[in-house]
Amino acid sequence: MNPLPLRPNVCMLIFNADHKLWLGERLGEPGIWQFPQGGVQSSVPLEENVYREIEEELGLKRPSVEIVRKLQATHEYEFQRPPDYAKDKWRGQKQTFWLVRFLGSDAEIDLNTHEAEFMNWKWCTPAEIRQFAEPKRLGGYEKPLQEFEAFLALGA
Repeated sequence: MNPLPLRPNVCMLIFNADHKLWLGERLGEPGIWQFPQGGVQSSVPLEENVYREIEEELGLKRPSVEIVRKLQATHEYEFQRPPDYAKDKWRGQKQTFWLVRFLGSDAEIDLNTHEAEFMNWKWCTPAEIRQFAEPKRLGGYEKPLQEFEAFLALGA
Protein backbone atom coordinates (compact mmCIF):
# COMPACT_ATOMS: atom_id res chain seq x y z
CA MET A 1 0.00 0.00 0.00
CA ASN A 2 1.19 3.49 -0.86
CA PRO A 3 1.91 5.41 2.39
CA LEU A 4 1.45 8.83 0.78
CA PRO A 5 -1.73 10.73 1.74
CA LEU A 6 -4.59 11.73 -0.54
CA ARG A 7 -4.62 15.37 -1.63
CA PRO A 8 -7.72 17.26 -0.46
CA ASN A 9 -9.63 18.53 -3.50
CA VAL A 10 -12.76 20.58 -4.21
CA CYS A 11 -14.87 19.82 -7.29
CA MET A 12 -17.60 22.23 -8.38
CA LEU A 13 -20.94 21.55 -10.05
CA ILE A 14 -21.63 25.04 -11.40
CA PHE A 15 -25.14 25.49 -12.77
CA ASN A 16 -26.74 28.32 -14.72
CA ALA A 17 -30.27 29.77 -14.81
CA ASP A 18 -31.29 26.98 -17.22
CA HIS A 19 -30.16 24.40 -14.62
CA LYS A 20 -27.36 23.18 -16.86
CA LEU A 21 -23.93 22.30 -15.52
CA TRP A 22 -20.59 23.71 -16.65
CA LEU A 23 -18.28 21.14 -18.23
CA GLY A 24 -14.78 21.95 -19.47
CA GLU A 25 -12.50 20.28 -21.99
CA ARG A 26 -8.99 19.96 -20.58
CA LEU A 27 -6.30 22.07 -22.21
CA GLY A 28 -4.28 19.97 -24.64
CA GLU A 29 -6.46 16.89 -24.09
CA PRO A 30 -9.17 16.86 -26.77
CA GLY A 31 -12.25 14.93 -25.70
CA ILE A 32 -11.37 14.94 -21.98
CA TRP A 33 -14.28 16.76 -20.28
CA GLN A 34 -14.60 17.39 -16.55
CA PHE A 35 -15.96 19.66 -13.83
CA PRO A 36 -13.64 22.37 -12.49
CA GLN A 37 -11.67 21.14 -9.51
CA GLY A 38 -8.52 21.83 -7.61
CA GLY A 39 -6.37 21.22 -4.61
CA VAL A 40 -7.18 22.66 -1.21
CA GLN A 41 -5.02 25.17 0.62
CA SER A 42 -5.44 23.99 4.21
CA SER A 43 -4.81 27.48 5.61
CA VAL A 44 -8.21 28.75 4.39
CA PRO A 45 -11.80 27.44 4.69
CA LEU A 46 -13.01 25.01 2.03
CA GLU A 47 -15.45 27.63 0.72
CA GLU A 48 -12.58 29.99 -0.02
CA ASN A 49 -10.86 27.20 -1.96
CA VAL A 50 -14.04 26.78 -4.04
CA TYR A 51 -14.12 30.47 -4.95
CA ARG A 52 -10.35 30.54 -5.62
CA GLU A 53 -10.49 27.55 -7.97
CA ILE A 54 -13.45 29.00 -9.87
CA GLU A 55 -11.59 32.26 -10.34
CA GLU A 56 -8.36 30.50 -11.35
CA GLU A 57 -10.00 28.14 -13.85
CA LEU A 58 -12.99 30.10 -15.18
CA GLY A 59 -11.94 33.68 -14.48
CA LEU A 60 -15.12 34.25 -12.45
CA LYS A 61 -15.11 36.48 -9.41
CA ARG A 62 -17.38 36.05 -6.40
CA PRO A 63 -20.30 38.29 -7.46
CA SER A 64 -20.85 35.98 -10.46
CA VAL A 65 -21.01 32.77 -8.43
CA GLU A 66 -22.46 31.72 -5.11
CA ILE A 67 -22.05 28.50 -3.20
CA VAL A 68 -25.43 26.86 -2.70
CA ARG A 69 -24.16 23.99 -0.57
CA LYS A 70 -21.49 21.41 0.01
CA LEU A 71 -22.84 18.14 -1.32
CA GLN A 72 -22.77 14.95 0.74
CA ALA A 73 -20.91 13.00 -1.94
CA THR A 74 -17.18 12.48 -1.72
CA HIS A 75 -14.83 10.59 -4.00
CA GLU A 76 -11.35 9.18 -3.50
CA TYR A 77 -9.06 8.01 -6.24
CA GLU A 78 -5.46 7.00 -6.75
CA PHE A 79 -3.37 8.60 -9.48
CA GLN A 80 -2.60 6.21 -12.35
CA ARG A 81 0.41 8.35 -13.19
CA PRO A 82 1.02 11.04 -10.57
CA PRO A 83 1.27 14.55 -12.05
CA ASP A 84 4.51 16.40 -11.34
CA TYR A 85 3.00 18.40 -8.47
CA ALA A 86 2.00 15.16 -6.70
CA LYS A 87 5.16 13.08 -7.04
CA ASP A 88 6.44 11.95 -3.64
CA LYS A 89 3.72 14.05 -1.97
CA TRP A 90 0.26 12.56 -2.70
CA ARG A 91 -0.95 9.18 -3.98
CA GLY A 92 -4.29 10.49 -5.24
CA GLN A 93 -7.11 12.86 -4.34
CA LYS A 94 -10.04 13.00 -1.95
CA GLN A 95 -12.75 15.19 -3.42
CA THR A 96 -15.58 17.10 -1.84
CA PHE A 97 -18.29 18.37 -4.18
CA TRP A 98 -19.90 21.78 -4.17
CA LEU A 99 -23.08 23.03 -5.79
CA VAL A 100 -22.47 26.54 -7.12
CA ARG A 101 -24.97 28.87 -8.78
CA PHE A 102 -23.69 30.92 -11.74
CA LEU A 103 -25.19 34.43 -11.58
CA GLY A 104 -23.21 36.10 -14.34
CA SER A 105 -23.24 36.02 -18.12
CA ASP A 106 -21.41 33.54 -20.31
CA ALA A 107 -19.23 36.39 -21.61
CA GLU A 108 -17.60 36.60 -18.15
CA ILE A 109 -16.17 33.09 -18.43
CA ASP A 110 -12.49 33.43 -19.35
CA LEU A 111 -10.45 30.27 -19.81
CA ASN A 112 -7.30 32.26 -20.63
CA THR A 113 -6.25 32.60 -17.03
CA HIS A 114 -2.66 32.62 -15.83
CA GLU A 115 -2.85 28.87 -15.17
CA ALA A 116 -5.22 27.83 -17.96
CA GLU A 117 -6.65 24.34 -17.51
CA PHE A 118 -9.44 24.25 -20.09
CA MET A 119 -9.57 24.97 -23.81
CA ASN A 120 -13.33 24.73 -24.32
CA TRP A 121 -16.51 24.52 -22.29
CA LYS A 122 -20.26 23.96 -22.55
CA TRP A 123 -23.43 23.90 -20.46
CA CYS A 124 -24.82 20.37 -20.10
CA THR A 125 -27.78 18.56 -18.63
CA PRO A 126 -26.96 15.78 -16.16
CA ALA A 127 -27.64 13.25 -18.97
CA GLU A 128 -25.14 15.07 -21.20
CA ILE A 129 -22.58 15.08 -18.37
CA ARG A 130 -22.93 11.31 -18.23
CA GLN A 131 -22.37 11.20 -21.98
CA PHE A 132 -19.44 13.62 -22.32
CA ALA A 133 -17.47 13.47 -19.05
CA GLU A 134 -14.26 11.49 -19.11
CA PRO A 135 -15.24 7.86 -18.36
CA LYS A 136 -12.77 7.48 -15.48
CA ARG A 137 -14.40 10.47 -13.75
CA LEU A 138 -18.00 9.30 -14.12
CA GLY A 139 -17.87 6.96 -11.14
CA GLY A 140 -17.01 9.88 -8.90
CA TYR A 141 -19.54 12.18 -10.56
CA GLU A 142 -22.59 9.94 -10.24
CA LYS A 143 -23.51 10.68 -6.60
CA PRO A 144 -23.04 14.46 -6.94
CA LEU A 145 -25.12 14.38 -10.14
CA GLN A 146 -27.87 12.53 -8.28
CA GLU A 147 -27.77 15.17 -5.53
CA PHE A 148 -28.03 17.90 -8.18
CA GLU A 149 -31.02 16.16 -9.77
CA ALA A 150 -32.69 15.91 -6.34
CA PHE A 151 -31.99 19.60 -5.80
CA LEU A 152 -33.70 20.41 -9.11
CA ALA A 153 -36.65 18.16 -8.26
CA LEU A 154 -37.23 20.32 -5.18
CA GLY A 155 -37.77 23.31 -7.46
CA ALA A 156 -34.35 24.95 -7.32
